[in-house]
Amino acid sequence: MLSSDLNPPLRLLGAFSVAYPDYTPDKFVHVPSRSMWAAINPEETRGFTLHVPDLDERTTFSLRSAKFKKTVLNRPLPKWARYPAGVLRDLCSTDLALDNMGLVIVGDETRGIRYEYALGIITAAALHIMHNQPYDDDMLNDIVEKVRRDYIDG
Repeated sequence: MLSSDLNPPLRLLGAFSVAYPDYTPDKFVHVPSRSMWAAINPEETRGFTLHVPDLDERTTFSLRSAKFKKTVLNRPLPKWARYPAGVLRDLCSTDLALDNMGLVIVGDETRGIRYEYALGIITAAALHIMHNQPYDDDMLNDIVEKVRRDYIDG
């Protein structure tokens, strides 16, 4: 299992304080194989919100809206958010999903499909951490590959 008790980068802490000025992160997630970091705010009340300062983007979706590839405002899900939404949808069947959570994510991945895929990896890791469930790189890759086949390409 990858640790959630690591020293996060300052840019993640800064981005979290901008996204959630009245909160401190509940947990941190680091996926070294993907150079991705996330700070978790379980107090999010509007749905599953992703803040991605590297892309200067933010979106909110729910379990229901993710099934239809829509945001909570019934707009098309942004391309960059498809992997995280697919992960949330797929992990719902395993009781690992949360409908109210905020994630602030930063990473050093190359922008484009590799970064989008890594957003799915860090989302899967965050959901496992929030449920105190073990995981490893292979498990996370399997989850995101299934999302690619069934949700993105399917």
